[in-house]
Amino acid sequence: MRSPLRAIAAAQHGAFSARQAVTCYSPRELRSRVSAGRWLPVHERTYRCRTSEPNARLRLAAAAVLSIGRPVPACLHTAAELHGFGVLDDPVTHVAVGTDLPCRHRDGLWPHQLALAPRDVVTLRCGATRHLRRPHRRRPRPPAPRLDVLPVLDAASAAGVCTPESLAAEVERHAGLRGVRQARELIPLADHRPESPQESRLRLRCHDAGLPPPTLQLPVPDARGKACRWIDLGWEEVKVGIEYDGEQYHDDTPDRRRSDRRRHNFLQDDGWSMFYATDLDVYRDFGDLMAKVGAAIDRRSRR
Repeated sequence: MRSPLRAIAAAQHGAFSARQAVTCYSPRELRSRVSAGRWLPVHERTYRCRTSEPNARLRLAAAAVLSIGRPVPACLHTAAELHGFGVLDDPVTHVAVGTDLPCRHRDGLWPHQLALAPRDVVTLRCGATRHLRRPHRRRPRPPAPRLDVLPVLDAASAAGVCTPESLAAEVERHAGLRGVRQARELIPLADHRPESPQESRLRLRCHDAGLPPPTLQLPVPDARGKACRWIDLGWEEVKVGIEYDGEQYHDDTPDRRRSDRRRHNFLQDDGWSMFYATDLDVYRDFGDLMAKVGAAIDRRSRR
């Protein structure tokens, strides 16, 4: 990349517009680099080098100044990603525009008509702006799916940017809006210990099934009393545990298989009744698994 455009892109977190590119390159050179995959599209008529990471800052810079034409704050999942807890797989860049401005969705860029108060916007050192609060919306949107709310709350708690008290206060500030009742119910469940969004969703399934609250990342001691194993969700008094076993997290190598077998044998020998959940158990077939876990807890409680 030629020096003038390199300096422009560096000031915009790696993003640059077609108009900026043609100050150093001819339109034919621009098309050639895009066709060859050396420059990749970010939003409408905005690009990045193939070696640049398409993180939230780059996408926001491309969205705010280059695609929309003026600075705009990030919102929703993009704001969460800037805060360090973007756990939901959302490739769309969400930005907030005024309630009197157009709200046309582009590929990968969704403006939202939001009325923001000054306290709703946080400015980062890098110059990007973001907001997390849920202000008044001119166009009501449906609340986030219930299964996606708790993973975000857990991740926010783990990132240290929110506390249950601050979240509860913010919810009350927007009482009456859509989604507030759901948030009010789930905020007390927020916890920093889940190690993946699926663990948070699995815990929500246990809560909705009426199971007793489990201990998260429950340590299991060895014969010397030293913690040597951890269970995602466990009921220590009755020695019942449940874990999420997703394919994307499972490194199917001989060493990993041997480690899994030793771990399973250790827990079984120690008297634990273990259950394992997959994606289907979390999203669709959870009723049968929750019934089995609940029956095991009841059966062992009677003992």
